[in-house]
Amino acid sequence: MFKPYVNVEPAVNLVRETLESGWIGEGPKVKRFERELRERFGFEYVLALNSGTAGLRLALALAGVGPGDEVITTAMTCTATNTPILEQFATPVFADIQYWTGNIDPSDIEHRITEKTRAILCVHWAGYPCDLIEVHDVARRYGIYVVEDGAHALSASYRGVPIGAYSPFTMFSLQAIKQLTTADGGLLTLRDKELYEEGKRRRWFGIDRDRRRMGLNGYAHWPQVESGYKYQMNDVAASIGLANLMVIDELLERRHAIADRYHRELQGVPGVGLFDRRVDDRTSGDWLFTIHVERRDDFCRMMHDAEIDVSVAHIRNDLHPVFGPRRDDLPNLDRYERSYISIPLHNHLSDDDVTRVIDTIRGGW
Repeated sequence: MFKPYVNVEPAVNLVRETLESGWIGEGPKVKRFERELRERFGFEYVLALNSGTAGLRLALALAGVGPGDEVITTAMTCTATNTPILEQFATPVFADIQYWTGNIDPSDIEHRITEKTRAILCVHWAGYPCDLIEVHDVARRYGIYVVEDGAHALSASYRGVPIGAYSPFTMFSLQAIKQLTTADGGLLTLRDKELYEEGKRRRWFGIDRDRRRMGLNGYAHWPQVESGYKYQMNDVAASIGLANLMVIDELLERRHAIADRYHRELQGVPGVGLFDRRVDDRTSGDWLFTIHVERRDDFCRMMHDAEIDVSVAHIRNDLHPVFGPRRDDLPNLDRYERSYISIPLHNHLSDDDVTRVIDTIRGGW
């Protein structure tokens, strides 16, 4: 179902170079990685971090989310989307989703806004962009931030704008099985220079590394004016990321080709419902390929018998006690959770592998 891809030989060479340099923390490789990401994906400002979850926590902090506040979000995601809200001592408020995308439903957001609402957090399920115009329209009316969880959505675009360059904050995951990996890591992209500079300080304890000066006593002096975190990426991880950036175009092209083939060749298969895949105003990052199926347990049993991995990937967050109890006002999610399943999509799949997945599904269950 999932399998990491690493451009091994260049990664080994870059990691060796980093280890031999004597600088393995946040240093020149991180700066180079951030620069190449900006150039390749069209981001304005990029912070390389040690995880995507750190990116969301930092974004929420920069957006001013704090104790007693509320963040409107989705329950159909990894728990790592919503635990950062709890870490800010705020409350996740779950909105419903769209059945045919898995994304937050903009029409279900506004009535959940209160005087405590500070942000809307939207997840691009499987890499397919949310309806960002509608989400931003709501946010603008109430003067609140939009934070995008783009963990699945690297390389996606919306209305011709790269995901990561549309909203004030967008997080990307560089965890082991994502389109681009640093073994573990994440990114936060921003559009405002002042927020970027604050984020750059706060990812490393709140220390302004550009302004600190080494004294004769061996102590680096700096004007620390805010609290921060230990969220920075290190040069070892950045070296792996730089190696994978060398082949990212072909990796993404292959994922898109597999997803396009699934969408084309599973059309009309009895018991299969294909998710929206509009191409007029958005492109997907194609991290997952999720479908709806009738009699999901029977489908999963059939696929497992054929030695083909399938997975729901994540379950609705309100089933976890930390976010519970289960909500009773999310009808689309109630329907969605009974039938969604993801089929294999990764860069080690051969054309024959994809054919076998399609033929197995077309054979019925």
